[in-house]
Amino acid sequence: MTDQAEDDGYPELGDRLGPYSIGARIGAGGMGWVFEALDSRLHRQVAIKVIAPRLADDDDFRARFVREAQAQASLDSPHVVHVYDHGEADGRLYLVTQHVPDGDLAEQLRARGVPPREAAVDIAAQVAAGLADVHAAGFVHRDVKPSNVLLRRRDGGVTAYLGDFGIVRPTAGDHTATAPGTPDYMAPELHSGAPADPRSDVYSLGCLLWTTLTGNPPYSGSSEWELVTAHREQPVPQLAGDGSLVEGINRVLARSMAKDPAERYADAGPLRDDLRDLLRLPAEGHVVPVEAVDPPPADPLPAPPHARRRIAVVVAALLALAVAGVVVWALTWGDDEPTDDPATGATAAGTLDRGTAVASVAAAFAEQGIDDEALGTCMAEHWVDGTGMERMRADGFLDDDSSFVDLPSSEMPEEMRTAFAAALAACSGGVVEE
Repeated sequence: MTDQAEDDGYPELGDRLGPYSIGARIGAGGMGWVFEALDSRLHRQVAIKVIAPRLADDDDFRARFVREAQAQASLDSPHVVHVYDHGEADGRLYLVTQHVPDGDLAEQLRARGVPPREAAVDIAAQVAAGLADVHAAGFVHRDVKPSNVLLRRRDGGVTAYLGDFGIVRPTAGDHTATAPGTPDYMAPELHSGAPADPRSDVYSLGCLLWTTLTGNPPYSGSSEWELVTAHREQPVPQLAGDGSLVEGINRVLARSMAKDPAERYADAGPLRDDLRDLLRLPAEGHVVPVEAVDPPPADPLPAPPHARRRIAVVVAALLALAVAGVVVWALTWGDDEPTDDPATGATAAGTLDRGTAVASVAAAFAEQGIDDEALGTCMAEHWVDGTGMERMRADGFLDDDSSFVDLPSSEMPEEMRTAFAAALAACSGGVVEE
């Protein structure tokens, strides 16, 4: 071992703790260091948290550690990191958990920026589901924050796991042994010494939702005192804009982050349900006003295609593309290298090809149900020309190979919306009447 490792009392790469072979360090905090490890008995990858020596030498902490590790191992939730084992080797206390390979939410927000709103709500709903299971088992987490949410990318989505139960406590247990959480995400009453309970976890989850939507914690300050004062006195932040999703998110934020604990959700269960309900709302970002599309007659009769039906089809296609964009985000968010420069927004240089761009946009329309090939091609040509290929690439809707990228329509800038409306009018002859 190195001198530093000996001083710290932590293992090095290749060391063993009981049956576990230590790999790379993947995290560190006040409670200890986290390593990748191989379970030599079951031949599976795990994560192993080695408790800080200063804590491991405390007899009271050791006794509490064993009780809490056993209790946490009893939690069975698809959105909570599973505890497999705990033990002591060479004077080191350790906790063995499920290994979640794709980093934590805080890392991904820093590296990739915020996801689409629907995806942000989905992540928060998954965390709320895990937290609801924690509360149902009689525990309070006390440190819900983005760095304690681990992510696993799968085909078609991202699965979120609530982890780092280093300071979890029974709801009716001792709440004075350790610090109550992280100031950026702590409920106002905790700053005054009130005991943590499920409602304080709910507040932290509301803060996490805001951070996932915006990339920043809800409050800031140049000192911890200013930050604490902001949590106590500043109004609950609200998203700008309108639409059913924004309004629903703002309602959830207002209730989960209410200053008075009595006005919050009682625990994470109803918060989870409200977040899931938001995901059932229609997609937002309509590029054509809803009023421009008449509802179908009460007793529709078969009729040949006409302009109004085409408008409805195109609007539906764009909404479907918005949903598809969340899947694209799920598959690409968290890649090792961003395509764009996050500081400048500049994209990689390359020559764009109009024919490829038009064909790619038309193919995307066709995949989303526009059966009229001529309409789809006409729309694609006018939209690409009206927006400009460089503008589409700069905004992320064309890649460097001139292929269309399915981003949520809510991310579409105003110039693209205007160009789309002009393309719609040109290709439908501007006719919206029967």
